[in-house]
Amino acid sequence: SYLVNVKRIDRYTICLKIDDGFLALLEYIFRATFAYDKFEKLSLISQIIGKCDLLRFLLQIAWEQKIIDHKIYGEIILKLEEVGRMLGGWKKNLEEKTPANK
Repeated sequence: SYLVNVKRIDRYTICLKIDDGFLALLEYIFRATFAYDKFEKLSLISQIIGKCDLLRFLLQIAWEQKIIDHKIYGEIILKLEEVGRMLGGWKKNLEEKTPANK
């Protein structure tokens, strides 16, 4: 719904990349939720955190280039930060339960 008022050229470049990033984030979260092996789950969560950081970066570029306005940027970034905190907690919890390789 945020892409409705974006110029066509921006909608099909950076905004499409942002949209794909959110879909990839959801896919990785789904895969991590149902991963049986703890090491696979930990690897997926690390990848999810990387995707989340990439989304923040792309959103910042879009905001700096005035492709998205301040209000939309603020709303999305706050939600991404909350997701990031939850992912960090999930990763920390798994690391505590998973024995370290020696």
